[in-house]
Amino acid sequence: MRAQPVAPDSPAASSSPEAAAAALKPGTIIGADNIDQYSRYVPSAAKFAVAHGFRMRIIPDRRVEWSQGFQRATEKYAAQVTLDNDDYIKNYVAGMPFPLIDATDPKAAVKIAYNWHMGPFMPDDFSIAPWSSNGYAADPANALKIVPNSDADYGCEQFEFLRFAHRTDVDPRPTIGDNAMGVEWKAKCNRWMTDLFGTPSEGAGIWVRYLDPRHPDEFFSFSGTSRRVRRSAVHLEYPNESCRGCHQPFWAYALPKTEDYLYRLLGSTAILGCLATDEEPAGFKTGGEGLTLGEEPFELRHAYILEMRPRFAEGSSSSMRTIIYIDSEVYVWLAAEFYDSRGLTATAMPLWRMRPSSEGGSLFDLAGSFYRPENRGSFFRSLVPAHDEFKQEINSGSVGEGTFNPEMMR
Repeated sequence: MRAQPVAPDSPAASSSPEAAAAALKPGTIIGADNIDQYSRYVPSAAKFAVAHGFRMRIIPDRRVEWSQGFQRATEKYAAQVTLDNDDYIKNYVAGMPFPLIDATDPKAAVKIAYNWHMGPFMPDDFSIAPWSSNGYAADPANALKIVPNSDADYGCEQFEFLRFAHRTDVDPRPTIGDNAMGVEWKAKCNRWMTDLFGTPSEGAGIWVRYLDPRHPDEFFSFSGTSRRVRRSAVHLEYPNESCRGCHQPFWAYALPKTEDYLYRLLGSTAILGCLATDEEPAGFKTGGEGLTLGEEPFELRHAYILEMRPRFAEGSSSSMRTIIYIDSEVYVWLAAEFYDSRGLTATAMPLWRMRPSSEGGSLFDLAGSFYRPENRGSFFRSLVPAHDEFKQEINSGSVGEGTFNPEMMR
């Protein structure tokens, strides 16, 4: 199937960095009154947010340093990393798999994908409470006022994540023990508050990713009703129709399995990205008008435009296609567009928070997001609850292996 072009209102491929820098002076505020002037540099999801009161404050672009642990791992291991005949990664231990990308390399796309999935924003451990995807919409009486839609919320009390391999910033490095089971990482959702359909639930779940590219993920689910733990092998071919609203919590850290997709490099572009939010949660503010969208700092970034399609597509997933804008320096994703056979179905944009690593350089956590389905009017989602408290910890060393024992969910 021939790839569709990038959406007309997406950041233009090969936008001139010089022209962008001249147009986007530090201190510029992009709002609903002037967004057309800067449209070519603004992600689609940001255009929706700006139309409902969000403001983008331009700050000087700068070099962002990897954490020192990640840098050392890259220097130690990168020279040995290759791809096999199926474009699956070989001899990867930790750090950036492919620190030097040649855009003319026929394998550039899959190498960029691996850099994204293994990049310096991936933590060795993290905990967020609550983990949730929350629904919002503009107030019909005031397009700039945001109304929480709790019926569309889902999530759990606490989400914890632990890398067993590829560790760079928290001891033990680069693996935990001998890792005889070949685990890449594990993640746990502790007591669902609601499921993906908004139904209250008392269950919990543990998700396991393996180093073997051909080994499917496994999921251990616990039902509060039956008091049983169920184990199942899964190929999470998201983003798909059943998970386009839930992609954002997974894409914070537990990214799609690289080997489940085929990739194509469509070009590169100058794009505005948010790497250092003012606050966490990000993107909202509460005041006399109630809940509204806020203002966050954005800077001009250089991004690869990467197309991804399910490698093992079946049924409705055969027409799924995603365009991801990947920062060419730190390999965080800056924007996304989701397609099916009908065309564009949703857009998304993360709001990253940058914090210092204990050994020097920078770490990232996902402080907020905008995810907008195209067919639901002013409805949108955000990763974190703007209307509730939450706590997020990264590379604290406090997430232990015992957390992920399925029997502990009983």
